[in-house]
Amino acid sequence: MHSEFSEEVLKVAEIAQTDPAIVHVLFQGLKSETKVLDYLFAVNVEYQDNYGDPYGATSSFPVSTGPSFGGSFGGIQLGFPAAAVSKVPEPSAPAPVTAASKASSMEEEKSKSKEEDSKEPKPKKPEISAKPYTKLTTPAAKITSWIEVPIKELREFCDYEIKYENIKPDDIICPICRMDYYDDMLTLAPEKIEELNNLMISGKKKIGVVLFSRCKNHFYHKDCAENLVKNKKCVKCAVCSGIYGIFEGDMPKGTMNVQTSKSMHCSGYSNCGTIIINYSIPGSMRKNVRYYGTSRTAYLPDNKEGREVLALLRKAFDRKLTFTVGTSVTTGQPNAVVWSGIHHKTSLEGGTSC
Repeated sequence: MHSEFSEEVLKVAEIAQTDPAIVHVLFQGLKSETKVLDYLFAVNVEYQDNYGDPYGATSSFPVSTGPSFGGSFGGIQLGFPAAAVSKVPEPSAPAPVTAASKASSMEEEKSKSKEEDSKEPKPKKPEISAKPYTKLTTPAAKITSWIEVPIKELREFCDYEIKYENIKPDDIICPICRMDYYDDMLTLAPEKIEELNNLMISGKKKIGVVLFSRCKNHFYHKDCAENLVKNKKCVKCAVCSGIYGIFEGDMPKGTMNVQTSKSMHCSGYSNCGTIIINYSIPGSMRKNVRYYGTSRTAYLPDNKEGREVLALLRKAFDRKLTFTVGTSVTTGQPNAVVWSGIHHKTSLEGGTSC
């Protein structure tokens, strides 16, 4: 009986090769002939689920008129038409490695290597630098040494960005007015670019594009840049937020007094004294609106790092960056002098607090 079912399982396995669902059910841990019959019964259910067989799990598979093989389990007949049995192909042995096949493989590798070597290496990105024809413009010269960029140099730079950095042509525009740097610059023929460039360098045609001295890869129309700067003491680049000139805030007039104490210690700095900073910003009128003043005290450890921070806080105060007029976060009072965003340690213990 056991040998009979073993032979049948082999035939069932051949049938199962055509149905992954049966394979999944049939080959999960077959260990004994009894277990085989359990799975054969499960195969019957799987067959019904996947193919809509009208016979239930307790009925037999439809038996063909031709020869068939099957078995029984618990009085249940399991039949599989012989016509459904297909020969499972034997796995093919790997082809022997011959001198010809080895030579062919080596040729393929060489060809692949040549293709990779033939790829154009990425060249160095063009740099916009000061040239003999570069001029500094007033009042912009007071805050930035911008560079005037003629059409040929700009075209080479933009062509590189399009080819190697996936910059879209539509994005190569002045960040202020959103117009082309030079009319049709990206589509002009090389000889036309050369002609216009010579006119610009000779001074017969205006160089209309500039690059701020600390910016790297964005440009402005010269007219747009001059309108941006005007008579300001400071200007912020609209693209990279680089600061040119001396940036000043809108802090009202006030005082900053500094003193030291050897008996007071900031938390975590018991080995040194304390720098005490007293700010006083009195209330007054601004644009016919009264604002409310404030007095604040801040602390720093009296060591090398603390004195370096003090120098920076002094510079920020001189540039009117420490306070501003706004709405108090703690009291909700409008038109009040409040911190402008530079963090201070306002308590000897713990971290910063207001």
